[in-house]
Amino acid sequence: QGTSTVQGAGWCTGQKIGFVCLMLPLRVLADANILVKDVVSYVLFDLAKAKLIDLRWTPQIEVEYAKHRARLRAETNQRELAFEDLIWAQRRLESIKKYLVPNCLPPGWQADDKRLDVLRNSSVFAPLLQLPDSDDVHVALAAADWARASGGSVVLATDNLKDLPGIALLPFDVHPLHPGDVLDLVAQLDAEGLSKSLLKTTADFKNPKFTLLDMLASIRSPQQFQNEALASSLASRWGLVA
Repeated sequence: QGTSTVQGAGWCTGQKIGFVCLMLPLRVLADANILVKDVVSYVLFDLAKAKLIDLRWTPQIEVEYAKHRARLRAETNQRELAFEDLIWAQRRLESIKKYLVPNCLPPGWQADDKRLDVLRNSSVFAPLLQLPDSDDVHVALAAADWARASGGSVVLATDNLKDLPGIALLPFDVHPLHPGDVLDLVAQLDAEGLSKSLLKTTADFKNPKFTLLDMLASIRSPQQFQNEALASSLASRWGLVA
């Protein structure tokens, strides 16, 4: 699976510290609120292509993505949400799945199956039905199912740490993390690999041009990665320290 390992790597999941053995590729389930952010999602897509992470999401997460992305498109164009926005969002996702993350479904999931219903009725995952927001249960169940199937840790990349608390997910070896903390884990495992992948992502953005300074700004941004320490480290590595 990978050559780099971190024994006893620890990170903060809400108010809980998790300690596990990690190896590349890092298993990452992406929440919809991460996939809708262009820079954040394309950074993750390129990390997946570089085999630094194993990135997955479910059909239910896709539905949420399409709704969020369609609404953002309508808001950008200062008009009401239209059916064409949903079609556009779905086609955009299909292109991502075809060219960037062709194996996006977690193991055992099918685009048209009823796996989520099975998980909801499983006594093993019953505690997850009591999460603060019932709308987030499907995300937690998918991550827990993947962890159980793989026999290893799964990182849940999300902006919604409040409703997906680490203390509730830790017993299932699921670790909800902000995307900036996901980058920190990748850096622990392969700092050079992370740097190269970020350089590729930066170069691939066109119209408008995206520079390394823009990437560092995204890594610092509270709306994106919110990781000042990593941005400073990368600035030094890239020779951009003032």
